[in-house]
Amino acid sequence: MSRLNYTLPDEYHGRELEGYVEKVDYYLNSNIRIWHNVQNEGYALHQHSAIEILVPIENVYTIIVNNNTYHLEPGDIFFIPGLTLHEIIKPDWGERFFFMFNMDPLTSFHDYSALEPVLLDPCLLTKRTNTGIYEHIYSRLMEISNLYFSPGVTFREYSIYANLIDILTTIGREHYDTLFAGTDNTAEKSYDYYQKFNSLLAYINDHFAEQLTLEKMADYTGFSKYHFTRLFKQHTNSTFYDYLSRKRIQAAQTLLTTGASITSIAFQTGFNNSTSFTRCFKKYTNYSPSEYRTKFIEDVPGNVPVF
Repeated sequence: MSRLNYTLPDEYHGRELEGYVEKVDYYLNSNIRIWHNVQNEGYALHQHSAIEILVPIENVYTIIVNNNTYHLEPGDIFFIPGLTLHEIIKPDWGERFFFMFNMDPLTSFHDYSALEPVLLDPCLLTKRTNTGIYEHIYSRLMEISNLYFSPGVTFREYSIYANLIDILTTIGREHYDTLFAGTDNTAEKSYDYYQKFNSLLAYINDHFAEQLTLEKMADYTGFSKYHFTRLFKQHTNSTFYDYLSRKRIQAAQTLLTTGASITSIAFQTGFNNSTSFTRCFKKYTNYSPSEYRTKFIEDVPGNVPVF
């Protein structure tokens, strides 16, 4: 990896929280923010809408995500989905990259729906466990960092997103290749399944606030209820109702940053009453909606580590 001057103007150095929500300060009004971090600072429990990719270069780095602890070795690649609670433990020394991307520009792509289940949970890629794709993804991330920190690069944002799309495509194809490996499906049948579930997931994204049922979604894809249940689990590593609930809670997390009442948010996200909404919200975030609004939206005094 070529060594660049990983320095940006002073006004772009810090990471700041409002309450426990990080408002990402994207570089030069772009959709990208990257830190080359050598500070021995931790980062308190927080979340942000951007997807974050961490790559330690020197020393182990410890991340707690949704109460699960990950010890990242140098060279590991760790994806943290947007709106995911995580904490970074203070290291004694080391070097690492933080990549932050606004995913909104990619949501209009038809394939985005098929990718969402792949990155619904934190994803750790290592040289040992992901031999088929690791080197390619690592080289694309280093190319992104070079583009970001090199002066005078024209079409910088396009070039970076081209590499990001390459990374996401590689991960998505690996997921679906693994999904269909060992089956007796023909290539045409596997692609047909991919298209049907891609269309289904896009439909769920657009209609999650409606009263969707497993039976209705099975009819949408043309599968029997039993066959649909099995295939949905294979494609998303989640049951249909678990996936639907998580989509609703993600939407509620965003709505809780507005002045809308909790009861209103419950109905806006497909729940019949505030009691069921509160129960479901706490299941996936460990907080009630009111606790979440207090802890993660309102301003909380105190110093915030600067990266």
